[in-house]
Amino acid sequence: MGRSKGGSGAKNGRDSNPKHLGVKVYGGQALTAGSIIIKQRGTKIFPGDNVKKAGDDSLFATADGVVVFSERNNRKYANVVTAEEAKKSAKAAPKAEKAEKAEKAAKPAAAKKAAAPKAPKAEKAETAEKKPAAKKPAAKKPAAKKAAEPKAE
Repeated sequence: MGRSKGGSGAKNGRDSNPKHLGVKVYGGQALTAGSIIIKQRGTKIFPGDNVKKAGDDSLFATADGVVVFSERNNRKYANVVTAEEAKKSAKAAPKAEKAEKAEKAAKPAAAKKAAAPKAPKAEKAETAEKKPAAKKPAAKKPAAKKAAEPKAE
């Protein structure tokens, strides 16, 4: 046995200070240039558009905009989309959206025309007659009450 068996607990009680790692600005949130997006150890998430990696592997924004996270080739990327880039993509997107809306609008009209005609009311009545009405079972009296009631003979 060692000599420290009866010693005090002064050897315990040490802990490292918290490092405050993790995502600081989430997807869809706006931020300014120089703002830290993620504090990490190693590159778990890689820098994308308008994002650079600091010496301690933190990711920070190089332009004002909105944070967007993406995945490519089994790697996660943090991107910052600026207002100018959003406008450019918005100009291209409405043309595609208009075409999709036109196709969707045309489909329901064709589907309504192809719908089967409704059956006459007389046929519905016949189907209702074929189904027997569900009968509720008669309520049974408890055995104790039957014994207490006098028999009428």
